[in-house]
Amino acid sequence: MKVVPDCLIDDMVVDETNMLILPGADTWNDAKHMAILKMAREFLSHGAKVGAICGATVALANLGILDERPHTSNGAGFLAMFSPNYRGQDFYVDQLSVVDNNLITASSAGSLLWSKQIIEQLDVFQSDTLEFWYDYFNTGDSNYFFKLMQTLPPDE
Repeated sequence: MKVVPDCLIDDMVVDETNMLILPGADTWNDAKHMAILKMAREFLSHGAKVGAICGATVALANLGILDERPHTSNGAGFLAMFSPNYRGQDFYVDQLSVVDNNLITASSAGSLLWSKQIIEQLDVFQSDTLEFWYDYFNTGDSNYFFKLMQTLPPDE
């Protein structure tokens, strides 16, 4: 898969309305990713949002970002196994996805809930639309799809 960024790292705007999403991968500890990881720290320190899932949580752990805030990943021992600098064991929450103010972390199994929490943080849908969206994709029950469609604003 080829990913084309919307902008260069130096052009990113850090403010409370923006979110940096770090997808899962096992390459986050490569030095080539340090610039974007530093940007993640900057986003968090300025009140902007960051979402990290699976392997991206390892990179945040290595930077100490998870040392003193609630977070999750792929199991209690996962971060310690792959991040020699990890010191956040006391803040680890054994859930699929965890929101701590402007940081959303998730295990690989928590991708749907993580997506829901991102959409919620970005205020994309009204709350009932978001719940029906989540219920539809979580269960596949078409009744939720029709409820979801009924909550969408009419085309203008």
